[in-house]
Order: sequence, then structure tokens, then C-alpha cells
Amino acid sequence: MDWILDRLACGSLEDVPTLDHTITRILTLCEQRCVPPRSTVFVDHRPLPDAVWLPPDVWRARVDTLAHLLQRCQLTVLVHCRLGVSRAPALCAAYLMQCGMGPEEARAYVEARRPAAAIHPETWRGVLAWWEHVAW
Repeated sequence: MDWILDRLACGSLEDVPTLDHTITRILTLCEQRCVPPRSTVFVDHRPLPDAVWLPPDVWRARVDTLAHLLQRCQLTVLVHCRLGVSRAPALCAAYLMQCGMGPEEARAYVEARRPAAAIHPETWRGVLAWWEHVAW
């Protein structure tokens, strides 16, 4: 698990059983549900297929969910997918884009904080398609 922002972490399915007390919500992008280490952590299960292009409305829904958890609910969130290398970093980058960063700046920012990140080209193409809809 790597921290992208003070209240936003990015990780893998393997990180879930080892969470510390700072994580107050899990946003899982895995197809399978995860079991949090303690009953006080709620899991938002919002599966995304891996390594495929997804339409802008799918990314909009995931970014809106993450923004709601971080901004409105003031929670500390772990976004994770199975390995934590493509979908979760892509969603974290999309959130940063919504907060004002450009696409390449957001991707580089996430990749610098999540060294394991390797966003699949089709996944990133979907994020950029979402961004085109948001930016105009």
C-alpha cells in the first residue's frame, strides 16, 4: 500500500488484511469482494474489468464515488485492485485530474508514489476518454 495523498492510499488485494487503523474505507475495484481486517472498515465494492477500455460514464461513476468518500465524507480511503498496478492507480490519477492536475501530471504523480504502478494502455485510454468529456 502506498499513500498518494494524506487520505488516499493505493494498493492491492494483499494489502487489505494488513490495514492499519488509519484506513476508514476501502474502495475495491476487484471482481471479488474483500474482507476487511476489522469490522469498522466499510467496503465499497465497485468492480472494474482489468486491461480493457471502459466508457466515460464508468470512470465518471468511480471518480464520483472516490470524490464523495474523500471530500464529502472526509474518510481515509484505500483504493485497490487485485495487484494494485493498473486499475487502482488509474482511478487515483483520474481523481487527481478532477482536482486540477493534467492527465500526464496526475499519472506521473501517482506513479512516483506507487512504484508498482503500470497502468494498462487500454485502461488509460478509458481514463483519457472520460477526461475529454469532463474537460469540455
